Amino acid sequence: IETSEGKALVTFEGVMDSYIVEEVSQQLEPLYELTDTEITLDCTKLEYIASSGLRMFLLLLRETKANGCQILIKGVSPEVMTIFESTGFTKCFKFV
Repeated sequence: IETSEGKALVTFEGVMDSYIVEEVSQQLEPLYELTDTEITLDCTKLEYIASSGLRMFLLLLRETKANGCQILIKGVSPEVMTIFESTGFTKCFKFV
């Protein structure tokens, strides 16, 4: 996680499954305290995301939106985008 004035960049890599989500969720908790920040989730190196990972993204959106933050998702592979599309998550997030 990299933060600078008004922006945060979170880079994901590998497989986001139920085995790793708890650890990643704990690392994301400081983002819940941000206000008026553009948070970019870089998924360029994300190979797969399970339902537990999707729930983690949704929780991050819910917790930060109340503080005026915006979540952007970038670099999603076609395989991972299929997962976002089939679950309806493309309606919740802005993809860049």
